[in-house]
Amino acid sequence: MKRIIGVMGNISAGKTTLCKLIQRRWDFDFYPEEVDEMVLNYYYGDRREHAYNTQVFFLSSRFRNWWHMTISPRSAVTDRIKEEDIFVFTEKNYRDAFLSKRERMILSHQFDAMKLKIPEPDLVIYPHTEVDELKTRIENRLMLEGKVRESERGLLADNDSYLADLNELYAEFFPRYEGNKLRIESKDWNLVNGDGSIRYDSEEADRLLDVIEEALERDGPQQEFELR
Repeated sequence: MKRIIGVMGNISAGKTTLCKLIQRRWDFDFYPEEVDEMVLNYYYGDRREHAYNTQVFFLSSRFRNWWHMTISPRSAVTDRIKEEDIFVFTEKNYRDAFLSKRERMILSHQFDAMKLKIPEPDLVIYPHTEVDELKTRIENRLMLEGKVRESERGLLADNDSYLADLNELYAEFFPRYEGNKLRIESKDWNLVNGDGSIRYDSEEADRLLDVIEEALERDGPQQEFELR
């Protein structure tokens, strides 16, 4: 039976790691978020100037991924769900006054039109991660990937509230999402080695995948699980 899993969450919350574990365990196709470093560099450099164009880019690329997953006969997993673009990132830019009310309305109308032919995923997984841990992971990623992720360095500043604000928006949105969903506290994960490689055959990975499989097979209220 074809299944589609969407993973949502903050920057460096572990979304890609989850997707790769699922891809390997069940031979799902993995549709990674389309990231254009030039777009992100412009955005982080001047959010007021580039917020709208950035949201248009990610909204269109997100629906391209979801459309390909919809028409494919194979099961798939992706590291962003389409609602994040509106209820998290667009909303963040609007609250910061980097998007006007009219621009937010246009993006919302685009979202409403584009989602009509996209079915909801069989499961949405939300790995929640505290800001201190997110910053540690971003710093480690910067050391491993260098200039590829340089645009994210500003997120590490003590006075930068971007990651904390996103966590608040996820906390607002996740309870409102009505589909099958699974919230995971990821602070105690031990799924990645020091060199960035994934511990595919670890006990922690097996435990997490067992919980995901159980959630995927049910159709009920939110379920929470914490790795210890």
